Amino acid sequence: MDFIISIVVVLGAALIGRILSKLLRQPAILGELILGAILGNIILITNIGSIDSESPIRKIADVGILFLLFSAGLSLNLKEFKKIEKSSSVVAILGVILPFILGYITAIFFNFSHITALFVGTALMATSIGVKAEVLLDLGMMGTRLGSLIMGAAVIDDIITMGILTILFGVVKSGQFILWEIGIFIFLVLLFIFISVLLTKEKVGNFLDKYLLKIRISRESLLIMGIIFALLFAIIAENIGLSVIIGAFIAGLILGQLSFFRELKDYITMIGGGFFIPVFFVTVGMDFKLNAFLNIGSFAGVIIIVAIIGKFLGCSIGAKLTDFSNKESIATGVAMIPRAGIELILVKLGLDYGLINDEIASAILIMVIVTTVITPPALFKVLKS
Repeated sequence: MDFIISIVVVLGAALIGRILSKLLRQPAILGELILGAILGNIILITNIGSIDSESPIRKIADVGILFLLFSAGLSLNLKEFKKIEKSSSVVAILGVILPFILGYITAIFFNFSHITALFVGTALMATSIGVKAEVLLDLGMMGTRLGSLIMGAAVIDDIITMGILTILFGVVKSGQFILWEIGIFIFLVLLFIFISVLLTKEKVGNFLDKYLLKIRISRESLLIMGIIFALLFAIIAENIGLSVIIGAFIAGLILGQLSFFRELKDYITMIGGGFFIPVFFVTVGMDFKLNAFLNIGSFAGVIIIVAIIGKFLGCSIGAKLTDFSNKESIATGVAMIPRAGIELILVKLGLDYGLINDEIASAILIMVIVTTVITPPALFKVLKS
């Protein structure tokens, strides 16, 4: 019964947030995050109920981010995506270098060790694919040239970050630079990408469609097939050292090229957007602790500022250098600001290995929440202007 009550409360918050967002002409995600923050602090202050990290509702939230990225992959225009591969790479590379340097310098300035500074710099590198995917889907821009640039850069960004993370923790665990571990990671990632690209080839798609279209299955069975495929790719991505959400996104990208799965996007959007995805964003908002924000220290304040400036400048300059307009460049910079996902993993591992203290962990968590909350309305405004 407690579990059912939790679902009702979280979905109720999501519904109210969406209605308020629509009235204020803001993206639905903003209302979900804010109502989640309000709900989380009410629970914290009153001690009524508990939706902690071990709560079943959090597992539903984990499924929600998979549905969101799977839907984003299904909606992406692959032809546009392929046209701007180089642009996405430039945006991603500049978008990880600048935040890393600023994060490293900031930690050194506050007298933390070099290994801790490397950790802080790495924590500022990644971006949140989920936040930008939700806004782009909301505006119907996922299949556009700009939407393809943003999503492509986000995926490359996370792959680079996971590579650096592999190196960093390899050094921490063994005390030395282990070349073969890095080599294995790079080989598996390249193999995964190669197979994924092969499956999106037109000839392969036509071959698969030839036989799949002969199968007569119900909508429910089509949905099950799609979800199984997305989960399998998520599992594979996780096991080779990438994020599960990258696996789900690539799975959507592959199935989106097949006529057999043409209707799948509508089904995924319905079940994901009507249940799993709002649960994810409300629970993300619930992690925002008002007391922690009010008591923010100087280190956390500077980290938030450099996290925003680093991503915005790095990615917007990257877009501008690859012939995107001023508006598109600004939108790209804003879209890449939010963090969530990899940073949370980094905090846990950093604490486990003694790389960071509670002050740094809190600063990173506050940075994640602040960048996640401010981005949707800012991106919405830039894209709608």
